[in-house]
Amino acid sequence: MKRSLQGKLILSYLAIALITVLVVSALIRLTSGQSLMNLVMEQQTARLNEAVQTYYIENGTLEGFFEAYIQQIPPEKPAPDEPTGGPDKGPGMGDLRGVHGLVDAEYRALMPTFNYEIGQTVPAEAIRQKIAVEVAGQTIAWILPDTSFQFKLNAEEQLFLQRTNLAIGLAALAGILAAVAMGFFLSSRLLLPIRRLKQASQALARGQLQQQVPVTSQDELGQLTATFNQMSADLAQADQQRKRLTADITHDLSTPLQIISGYVEMLEDGEVTLTPQRIEIIKTEIEHLRRLVGDMTTLTQVEAGALEMILKPVRPAALLERIYQIYQPIVERLGVQLALELPAASPPIRVDEGRMIQVLKNLVDNALRFTAAGGRITLAVAAGTQVQLRVQDTGAGIEAEDLPYVFDRFYRADKARSGNSGKLGLGLAICKALVSAQGGHIAAESAGKNQGTTMVITFDPAGDLDGAADR
Repeated sequence: MKRSLQGKLILSYLAIALITVLVVSALIRLTSGQSLMNLVMEQQTARLNEAVQTYYIENGTLEGFFEAYIQQIPPEKPAPDEPTGGPDKGPGMGDLRGVHGLVDAEYRALMPTFNYEIGQTVPAEAIRQKIAVEVAGQTIAWILPDTSFQFKLNAEEQLFLQRTNLAIGLAALAGILAAVAMGFFLSSRLLLPIRRLKQASQALARGQLQQQVPVTSQDELGQLTATFNQMSADLAQADQQRKRLTADITHDLSTPLQIISGYVEMLEDGEVTLTPQRIEIIKTEIEHLRRLVGDMTTLTQVEAGALEMILKPVRPAALLERIYQIYQPIVERLGVQLALELPAASPPIRVDEGRMIQVLKNLVDNALRFTAAGGRITLAVAAGTQVQLRVQDTGAGIEAEDLPYVFDRFYRADKARSGNSGKLGLGLAICKALVSAQGGHIAAESAGKNQGTTMVITFDPAGDLDGAADR
């Protein structure tokens, strides 16, 4: 039989309460009777001490003390287990509970003590514990307390003990009931967020990805709820990206395929002839498909860790100088200015030179697509505790809401312009994957639309290269 979590919690609270109540009750029951007997002994010895002092002060001697003292003791009432209606017991030795006897300073019995009659000397070895009775700093007698507690409690004391035990039982019962009530209350409050998480996770399993559960505490359950909410939001975003990815791939694959298949059908029907211009169009579309497959293959290999990397110290300025030489003729034809800003010296970085050239080419290509004629692209190196390679343009810029997603695969911040770019949104995703695989970090910075964009690649320095600093 399966028990619910609430039932298990209630049983746990109940078990703890039962164990606590039983232990406390047993200790109180074991010690309450002993404590009461201690109290009786202390009261009797104190009363006897006072009576001896008073008698000695009044008479100057302790002769005849026992006869006088026994007359002052009130009659003993019958115990609860004795038949009721009988006469009260008269004075007797039963009233001297908690006291073994009384001896004077020379250990002569002043009252029956250890089977010694009044006036007989009690051996010192028979006296283990004694309480001195003093008058004016002089010890006149010794009280011998009953530390073995062999006496019985009287009716009032037994009634008090019974009432104490009854109160302990009622307190135990109240504690158990309170434990059950608190178990229901605490388990309900504890299980409420768990039930919410259960319902949300079941909805998530059914495909309803956008699930958010209220965070009602800052403890482990609150942290678990916040983590679930983040996971649900990430899953919803990933699902949207998957749908957008499918639509983008379909669009970018279908367009060149439609063009190629259209020309092939027209050639088969004899509607057109195969001219160099038409061959060039077909080759362009095939190249587009080849580039798309190549980009996706590269990205998959990097993310799977299957792409071979040859890391070695490389001068960052040498990388940017090479990119500058490659793109200088291109930017001149496009009417864009390309600038190179290098510090006097900077440490090398440990990277795969070929892959870094690929990354920088992607970044410059991206900058050229969004920088109009008359604009400027700047290649720069900044050195400090870390080394930064910067590709800055004065082009279209990126809105603040798009900045966190520009490195996501197939993400297009400007849907209208990217449709005419002839490139699928994989370039920046490949750049991020390649930079991360080499131990670096890449980020995009932009003040907003038409404010330009700066791509910043950051690496830790690799130390001096062949003992020479980079220029």
